[in-house]
Amino acid sequence: MTQISANISPETRDRLERYVRARGLKKGFVIEQALLHHLQVVSELPDDALIPPRLVLTAESGAGVLERLASDEPPNQAMQALFSDPMDAPREGA
Repeated sequence: MTQISANISPETRDRLERYVRARGLKKGFVIEQALLHHLQVVSELPDDALIPPRLVLTAESGAGVLERLASDEPPNQAMQALFSDPMDAPREGA
C-alpha cells in the first residue's frame, strides 16, 4: 500500500466525513474508489467532454454572470435549443 497526502478544502473534508459516517465506510476506501472512478472516466471520455467541478471567475466575469442572472431578459434561441426537451419537439408525420 502507498499513502498519499493531499490538501483539500474544509468543505470537501466535511462532505467526505458526513458521507463515510452515514455509510459506515473508511475514508481511505471512499477516496480510493473515487480516484478509480475518476481515472476510469478521464481515460474513456474525450477531454472536451469533461466538465470541471469548479469554475473560477474573475471579479469582472462574476459580476457579469450575476447581472445576467438578475435580468428579466428571456433566453435567446441558442439557450432555448440547449435546454429544450427532445420529447417536446414535433415528430415527423405528426
